[in-house]
Amino acid sequence: MSVNDRIAQQIKRYTKITPTNATGSGVFSFKNGNPIIRFTIAEADAFLLAPETRFQFKLKAFNGTTGRCITQEDGMNLDPKVMASSVIHQLTVSSRRYATSIAEQIINYNQLVSVAHPVLSSARDYATQRSHESMAVGKGILNRKELNQDNAKRLANNANVASLQHKYIACGTNAGPVISANNLGWDNSIPLYCGMFMSENLDLRLLGGLELEITLSADQSIFNNADANTYYELSDCVLNAPILYKSAQQMAMSQGPTSFEFLSFTSLYNVIQSTSATITNKVGLRGALSMIQKFVPVSYLNNPAQKGLASWNVGVKRLTFHRNGQRFPLEYSIETERGNGNPQQEVIKEKNPQVLLNSLSAFENYKDVKHSTITTQNLADVSDNFYFMGVSFDQVSGQGIDLTGGTISTEVESTLQNQTFGANNESTGVNVVPYGVFTFFLNKETLMIQPNQRITAIE
Repeated sequence: MSVNDRIAQQIKRYTKITPTNATGSGVFSFKNGNPIIRFTIAEADAFLLAPETRFQFKLKAFNGTTGRCITQEDGMNLDPKVMASSVIHQLTVSSRRYATSIAEQIINYNQLVSVAHPVLSSARDYATQRSHESMAVGKGILNRKELNQDNAKRLANNANVASLQHKYIACGTNAGPVISANNLGWDNSIPLYCGMFMSENLDLRLLGGLELEITLSADQSIFNNADANTYYELSDCVLNAPILYKSAQQMAMSQGPTSFEFLSFTSLYNVIQSTSATITNKVGLRGALSMIQKFVPVSYLNNPAQKGLASWNVGVKRLTFHRNGQRFPLEYSIETERGNGNPQQEVIKEKNPQVLLNSLSAFENYKDVKHSTITTQNLADVSDNFYFMGVSFDQVSGQGIDLTGGTISTEVESTLQNQTFGANNESTGVNVVPYGVFTFFLNKETLMIQPNQRITAIE
């Protein structure tokens, strides 16, 4: 069979692409090596099946104080909802031929995933698919030191529960130092959650090939309950890219100018320090579809002793969205019925139903969200309530709104409370602290592509 015959039949192939900037050891690390991983997908008469593309790698964690592997006794691991995606701080997708054309750049990528995973995954999804992707959760794999404890005592100990759920990070023993060669690590295969990869199949000929650049997260930002010297390394990095070759008819149709539409995320960061705050951003987007906002205490960011990737509730009491100083897209303010909270902790453990429906609509119509772990009430652990705010700007036309010459604002009245715990994990009340606000805009992009010329955005 000739090559042309194979192309006519639109053969689908899975290609394994290695990094173009790999060193001799093939190890990438924020602390001990190159923190940037680049992949190049060549220009071809084919489509990249973007939603099926996966980033595969082996992850090894080390205790920098002793120079040994992480063990079960360390009682730390990756965030249970973000899992191995937490190693990505920034994701950039650009054209290979048109080197100056960056299609999408997401800063604080792991913060975006920390919202998307709980919203679009159920508890069963985590127990099956997400666990298999990252191998960071292992309920049912017991710590042998706890076999003689009854269930009540075992579940009451938060530290032990964390170690039970994160068995797979342990890759060594405490019997003396373990050298790097004996650290087997664990394999991960994660999808790349970005707007462009949620879009239709990407024409590699029109785009002139693609370049993906992954910037790794700081060691202190991805682990929970870790030592300040804990660090990680990535090896055996591969981009698993499914390719669908064009038929002869498709190749004939792609000779002239073509418009190409895709989605993209834009990320911003703010800090609120007042219980009555307005978060205002100028984004310059022509087709803004929705906005997502999540909150983390500033002191928790890049702090391995805290859950810096969890979605915290700032104790929202009143919420209003504005565009250019006028209420939009909602013509009303949302007031939560808890007010100041009684008892005091309740206000930071509640997600008002109206806030919840608007937040889900930032991803898709809330009626179409079939799998989710978001609930209106979660009194177990405030860090596991996955609180975030969001709103859809356009659910009718799907073209988005023009924000090139104006501002979009969130006016929020909150308690800025953060629950505190004692030595035995008992609640000791709340503190008022500043919060970091991660804002993500989902935008619809339209490009005009002419063969062998620059890519231009349609005004």
